[in-house]
Amino acid sequence: MAARRALVVVNGLNEPSGVVRAQQYAPFFERSGEWTATFITRRSQKWVERSNRTNRPTAPLIVPLVHRPVAAYTRRWEQRREDEIVKQAAGVDLVYLVKVPHLPLYQRLRALDGPRVIMDFNDGLWLPSFQAAGWRDLDAILAAAHGVIAENEHVAGYARRHNANVHVVPDSPQLDRFDRRRSDIKRDPAKVVFGWVGSPENVGSLFRIWEPLEALMRRAPNVELRVLGADRHQLPRFESVRWSCLPRFDQARMIDETLAFDIGLFPMFHTGDGLARGNLKAMIYMSGGAAALCEDYGENRTLIADGVNGVLASTPEQWLDKMTWLASDRAARERIAAAGLETIRRDFAAAVVFRHLQSAFTYLADQVQRPMAAPIIAAR
Repeated sequence: MAARRALVVVNGLNEPSGVVRAQQYAPFFERSGEWTATFITRRSQKWVERSNRTNRPTAPLIVPLVHRPVAAYTRRWEQRREDEIVKQAAGVDLVYLVKVPHLPLYQRLRALDGPRVIMDFNDGLWLPSFQAAGWRDLDAILAAAHGVIAENEHVAGYARRHNANVHVVPDSPQLDRFDRRRSDIKRDPAKVVFGWVGSPENVGSLFRIWEPLEALMRRAPNVELRVLGADRHQLPRFESVRWSCLPRFDQARMIDETLAFDIGLFPMFHTGDGLARGNLKAMIYMSGGAAALCEDYGENRTLIADGVNGVLASTPEQWLDKMTWLASDRAARERIAAAGLETIRRDFAAAVVFRHLQSAFTYLADQVQRPMAAPIIAAR
């Protein structure tokens, strides 16, 4: 039986979701006997097929800014990209859209009355900050899709309000990239590095553990904090905390930096965004061989057995106690880190998660009933 064909549409090449939820699986699709996949982006770069059968982005197109307002140019470019997406979709069995917020594209794909149209859904896109950032048509998109692949059960619960065909496929950290660099990165035995990886949008979570960090570093002179993804103006106004930051990084730098962490920090506020957020940050720390010290909240509870493959904390007192313990007990943090890495290898390596993704594609292609007509919902 010939392999079925999928078109994977990533909103933009620079968006982490596109890497974690789609692009890293390209080699697995090439080896799969069940599904093949073509990758394309909706925005200003596109995928092309090379002679070595790997997908690479083309160089970005230079925009003559003098004569073309950027916003208008971007809209015209995206329209051309969407025309190409619809053209390619006509010849496949399934279209998988990753972090694509444009309702008219889903409607055009549904109008083909052929391929199954599947939305990938991660983060709390129904929350005000995401709605303001372009997801105001989320509910209509969920209803327009034939099915939804969700990052976790909390997000899946929201999706099921609008779509009956929802599958959960977890994130997968790029463990193979960590493994290739693992033996090259050496930690300094004279100090203990607490690390945090994120972006300006979520660096505010460090305010949750500001006071415990101050208390820890007043009593532990060999402890440092390393922050990736934010600059000094976005951090708490630390007093006793010894810190450094790297505002911008690529994936290779992130992997090397994380491999140098002794302990990875994942604090969160107890909000709707915290419930919806996946545990990829914890998985990154675990893949890097760091002991993951995470908020006792949301999806972290499904990944971490406290004191076994990671550590959970909730109150400021718990955060201080567990940071102090991990900083002072090297054997404990190395034991926990080793168990965390084993958890990733066993349950969340790309080959493992790809099997879940492929199974979801097959189910949705085979079992989802085609409605009499695609819903027509006006975009706002």
